[in-house]
Amino acid sequence: MIIANTLVLAGCATHPRSPEAPHPAWETRRTQLAQIHRFTVQARVSSGRLGFNGTLHWRQRPDDFEIRVSGPLGTGAVNIAGNDAEVEIRTTKDHYRATDPERFLSEQLGYTFPVTHLRWWVLGLPAPAHEALLAFDEQGRLRALRQSGWTVDVNEYQNVGAWQLPRKITLANEALTIKVVVDGWTDLPVLQ
Repeated sequence: MIIANTLVLAGCATHPRSPEAPHPAWETRRTQLAQIHRFTVQARVSSGRLGFNGTLHWRQRPDDFEIRVSGPLGTGAVNIAGNDAEVEIRTTKDHYRATDPERFLSEQLGYTFPVTHLRWWVLGLPAPAHEALLAFDEQGRLRALRQSGWTVDVNEYQNVGAWQLPRKITLANEALTIKVVVDGWTDLPVLQ
Protein backbone atom coordinates (compact mmCIF):
# COMPACT_ATOMS: atom_id res chain seq x y z
CA MET A 1 0.00 0.00 0.00
CA ILE A 2 1.41 3.35 -1.06
CA ILE A 3 0.75 5.18 2.18
CA ALA A 4 1.63 2.36 4.59
CA ASN A 5 4.81 4.17 5.66
CA THR A 6 3.59 7.64 4.81
CA LEU A 7 3.47 10.54 7.20
CA VAL A 8 0.97 13.25 6.54
CA LEU A 9 1.91 16.87 6.98
CA ALA A 10 -0.59 19.21 8.52
CA GLY A 11 0.96 22.35 7.08
CA CYS A 12 3.25 23.53 4.34
CA ALA A 13 5.55 20.91 2.85
CA THR A 14 8.58 23.00 3.72
CA HIS A 15 7.52 23.36 7.37
CA PRO A 16 6.37 19.93 8.57
CA ARG A 17 4.24 19.69 11.64
CA SER A 18 3.22 16.62 13.58
CA PRO A 19 1.74 13.78 11.48
CA GLU A 20 -2.00 13.40 11.29
CA ALA A 21 -4.38 11.07 9.46
CA PRO A 22 -4.81 11.40 5.68
CA HIS A 23 -7.72 13.44 4.33
CA PRO A 24 -10.86 11.23 4.20
CA ALA A 25 -11.08 11.54 0.37
CA TRP A 26 -7.39 10.67 -0.20
CA GLU A 27 -7.57 6.88 -0.35
CA THR A 28 -10.39 6.91 -2.93
CA ARG A 29 -8.55 9.52 -4.97
CA ARG A 30 -5.24 7.63 -4.74
CA THR A 31 -6.91 4.41 -5.90
CA GLN A 32 -8.53 6.16 -8.88
CA LEU A 33 -5.33 7.92 -9.96
CA ALA A 34 -3.32 4.70 -9.66
CA GLN A 35 -5.53 3.30 -12.48
CA ILE A 36 -3.95 5.75 -14.95
CA HIS A 37 -1.39 3.67 -16.80
CA ARG A 38 -1.38 5.69 -19.98
CA PHE A 39 -1.45 9.41 -20.72
CA THR A 40 0.10 12.11 -22.86
CA VAL A 41 1.13 15.45 -21.38
CA GLN A 42 2.08 18.67 -23.14
CA ALA A 43 3.70 21.17 -20.78
CA ARG A 44 6.03 24.11 -20.39
CA VAL A 45 9.05 23.67 -18.12
CA SER A 46 11.50 26.14 -16.65
CA SER A 47 14.44 26.18 -14.29
CA GLY A 48 16.08 29.44 -13.25
CA ARG A 49 19.25 27.69 -12.07
CA LEU A 50 19.69 26.06 -15.46
CA GLY A 51 18.55 29.16 -17.33
CA PHE A 52 16.11 26.94 -19.22
CA ASN A 53 12.61 27.55 -20.57
CA GLY A 54 11.18 24.94 -22.85
CA THR A 55 8.53 22.39 -23.65
CA LEU A 56 7.84 18.91 -22.43
CA HIS A 57 6.03 16.21 -24.39
CA TRP A 58 5.47 13.03 -22.42
CA ARG A 59 3.82 9.83 -23.58
CA GLN A 60 3.28 7.26 -20.82
CA ARG A 61 2.13 3.72 -21.62
CA PRO A 62 1.65 0.81 -19.22
CA ASP A 63 5.13 -0.64 -19.76
CA ASP A 64 7.22 2.24 -21.08
CA PHE A 65 7.45 6.00 -21.59
CA GLU A 66 8.87 8.64 -23.93
CA ILE A 67 9.77 12.14 -22.73
CA ARG A 68 11.02 14.94 -24.96
CA VAL A 69 12.26 18.17 -23.43
CA SER A 70 13.38 20.96 -25.74
CA GLY A 71 14.15 24.66 -25.64
CA PRO A 72 12.73 27.36 -27.90
CA LEU A 73 12.43 26.20 -31.53
CA GLY A 74 13.52 22.69 -30.49
CA THR A 75 17.00 23.69 -29.31
CA GLY A 76 18.75 21.58 -26.71
CA ALA A 77 16.36 18.68 -27.19
CA VAL A 78 16.71 15.67 -24.92
CA ASN A 79 14.72 12.47 -25.47
CA ILE A 80 14.36 10.01 -22.61
CA ALA A 81 12.61 6.72 -23.32
CA GLY A 82 12.48 3.54 -21.34
CA ASN A 83 10.85 1.22 -18.89
CA ASP A 84 11.48 -0.08 -15.36
CA ALA A 85 14.69 -1.85 -16.39
CA GLU A 86 16.46 0.56 -18.75
CA VAL A 87 16.35 4.13 -19.97
CA GLU A 88 17.71 5.49 -23.24
CA ILE A 89 18.79 9.14 -23.32
CA ARG A 90 19.35 10.89 -26.65
CA THR A 91 20.61 14.39 -27.28
CA THR A 92 21.52 15.98 -30.59
CA LYS A 93 25.11 14.85 -30.01
CA ASP A 94 24.99 11.71 -27.86
CA HIS A 95 23.12 8.50 -27.15
CA TYR A 96 23.24 6.66 -23.82
CA ARG A 97 21.61 3.71 -22.09
CA ALA A 98 21.33 3.53 -18.32
CA THR A 99 19.69 1.34 -15.69
CA ASP A 100 19.83 4.16 -13.10
CA PRO A 101 18.80 7.33 -14.96
CA GLU A 102 18.98 9.66 -11.95
CA ARG A 103 22.59 8.69 -11.19
CA PHE A 104 23.51 8.79 -14.87
CA LEU A 105 22.06 12.29 -15.33
CA SER A 106 23.81 13.46 -12.17
CA GLU A 107 27.17 12.18 -13.45
CA GLN A 108 26.67 13.64 -16.94
CA LEU A 109 24.97 16.94 -16.13
CA GLY A 110 25.96 17.66 -12.56
CA TYR A 111 22.35 17.54 -11.36
CA THR A 112 19.68 14.88 -11.17
CA PHE A 113 16.18 14.72 -12.59
CA PRO A 114 13.53 12.50 -10.94
CA VAL A 115 12.80 10.35 -14.01
CA THR A 116 11.47 7.30 -12.14
CA HIS A 117 9.27 9.28 -9.72
CA LEU A 118 7.98 11.92 -12.12
CA ARG A 119 5.44 9.53 -13.69
CA TRP A 120 3.61 9.46 -10.33
CA TRP A 121 4.19 13.05 -9.25
CA VAL A 122 2.70 14.50 -12.43
CA LEU A 123 -0.55 12.67 -11.55
CA GLY A 124 -0.54 14.03 -8.00
CA LEU A 125 0.62 10.78 -6.37
CA PRO A 126 3.68 9.74 -4.38
CA ALA A 127 5.88 7.18 -6.12
CA PRO A 128 5.11 3.68 -4.79
CA ALA A 129 7.55 1.81 -2.54
CA HIS A 130 9.26 5.01 -1.36
CA GLU A 131 8.47 6.72 1.92
CA ALA A 132 6.83 10.11 1.50
CA LEU A 133 5.59 13.01 3.58
CA LEU A 134 2.23 14.21 2.23
CA ALA A 135 0.04 17.30 2.62
CA PHE A 136 -3.47 17.65 1.20
CA ASP A 137 -5.77 20.46 0.16
CA GLU A 138 -9.34 20.79 1.47
CA GLN A 139 -10.62 18.47 -1.30
CA GLY A 140 -8.25 15.62 -0.43
CA ARG A 141 -5.92 16.25 -3.37
CA LEU A 142 -2.18 16.10 -2.93
CA ARG A 143 -0.92 19.63 -2.26
CA ALA A 144 2.70 18.80 -1.44
CA LEU A 145 5.02 15.90 -0.83
CA ARG A 146 8.60 15.21 0.14
CA GLN A 147 10.09 12.08 -1.34
CA SER A 148 13.56 10.82 -2.23
CA GLY A 149 15.21 14.20 -1.58
CA TRP A 150 12.64 16.20 -3.59
CA THR A 151 9.84 18.52 -2.53
CA VAL A 152 6.88 18.57 -4.90
CA ASP A 153 4.25 21.30 -4.65
CA VAL A 154 1.07 20.99 -6.68
CA ASN A 155 0.13 24.65 -7.00
CA GLU A 156 -2.96 24.25 -9.17
CA TYR A 157 -5.27 21.52 -10.48
CA GLN A 158 -7.33 21.39 -13.67
CA ASN A 159 -10.38 19.42 -14.76
CA VAL A 160 -9.64 16.99 -17.58
CA GLY A 161 -12.91 15.22 -18.33
CA ALA A 162 -13.92 13.65 -15.00
CA TRP A 163 -10.32 13.77 -13.69
CA GLN A 164 -8.81 16.52 -11.55
CA LEU A 165 -5.11 16.53 -12.45
CA PRO A 166 -2.18 18.82 -11.65
CA ARG A 167 -1.71 21.87 -13.86
CA LYS A 168 1.12 23.70 -12.04
CA ILE A 169 3.83 21.73 -10.26
CA THR A 170 7.10 22.83 -8.67
CA LEU A 171 9.82 20.22 -8.10
CA ALA A 172 12.79 21.17 -5.92
CA ASN A 173 15.80 19.57 -4.30
CA GLU A 174 18.94 21.11 -2.79
CA ALA A 175 20.43 21.93 -6.19
CA LEU A 176 17.55 22.46 -8.58
CA THR A 177 14.03 23.88 -8.92
CA ILE A 178 11.88 22.93 -11.90
CA LYS A 179 8.50 24.46 -12.67
CA VAL A 180 6.02 22.58 -14.84
CA VAL A 181 2.82 24.05 -16.30
CA VAL A 182 0.69 21.39 -17.97
CA ASP A 183 -1.08 22.76 -21.05
CA GLY A 184 -2.86 19.56 -21.98
CA TRP A 185 -3.62 15.98 -20.98
CA THR A 186 -4.76 13.37 -23.53
CA ASP A 187 -5.04 9.57 -23.84
CA LEU A 188 -6.45 9.23 -20.32
CA PRO A 189 -8.70 6.32 -19.34
CA VAL A 190 -12.34 6.89 -18.45
CA LEU A 191 -12.73 7.50 -14.72
CA GLN A 192 -14.44 4.54 -13.08
